[in-house]
Amino acid sequence: MLAKQELSYYRTPLLRLRFLERLLARDGSRLYAKYEGVNPTGTHKDRAAALHVQRALEEGFKVLTAGTCGNFGVSLAYYSMMVGAKAVIFVPRRYTLERMADLKRYGAQIVFVDGSYEDAVKESVRAASENGWYDANPGSSNGFVNFEAYSALAYEIAWELGDAPASVALPVGNGTTLAGVYMGFRRLKDLGYVERVPRMIGVTTVHGNSAVDSFLSGRDRAVPLRSAKETRYNEPLVSTISFDGDAALRALRESGGAALRVSDRAMLNHSRLLKELEGIDVLPASASVVEALRILDGGTHVLVLTSRWHSP
Repeated sequence: MLAKQELSYYRTPLLRLRFLERLLARDGSRLYAKYEGVNPTGTHKDRAAALHVQRALEEGFKVLTAGTCGNFGVSLAYYSMMVGAKAVIFVPRRYTLERMADLKRYGAQIVFVDGSYEDAVKESVRAASENGWYDANPGSSNGFVNFEAYSALAYEIAWELGDAPASVALPVGNGTTLAGVYMGFRRLKDLGYVERVPRMIGVTTVHGNSAVDSFLSGRDRAVPLRSAKETRYNEPLVSTISFDGDAALRALRESGGAALRVSDRAMLNHSRLLKELEGIDVLPASASVVEALRILDGGTHVLVLTSRWHSP
């Protein structure tokens, strides 16, 4: 039986983007970044991983598994290592996976899969069922843990601002983070702690994302794509199957939200802009949310920067 241990991530800072505000904001808008790069492994995935490992401990699991294209696998391996559990991480063989060294450093057992990220998740889910492991994959039986984890972003943003902002922009891959943040603001609104639920803005790659493509096509549910193009920069965003896409679509519709697609070149430019103007060094996929400034009007807006830049 694993020993019970308290796991945590950091309450991350909300940073005023004064230079970006002067350069790109409209109608006196106030811009903030919720910067997740200060978490122990450098991404917002620590929020979900910490809760998954805590739940696994409580239920007596000694092995956890997930499919990943990088960051979530690293987070799960890190928190598993912290409590003496084992992480079995399934990764697509063809992906760049610049954080392979981190996976090894944190003692993960790495299983390569010939196929896409979605194939890696499928193989991880199968292995969890066959071996009695804890399944930490999005859209799995433990998927609600992710929503609870990311709802904390809403609580922290509202606490810092004293109310909900006019909008919150987030990168979209599976749609999990966007749905969780929306759930958090809905909960705060229902309890009377904030006056409104912000408009949710999802930003993703031009090369294919089931959730955003379905939203922009006016569909009621996230429809799997026949194909998508993976690149070094869009791997966290590209998705033929957004595992929490339906929840993300509901969040976008119910909040009167919007969705945008962004090219690799634009992501790189946004990343450079954040570094040069604000001194914030984030992955291009994370910096994609700067694209949301094209459609923002007056008021207070928050860009969720999900990860810092990781050197190979």
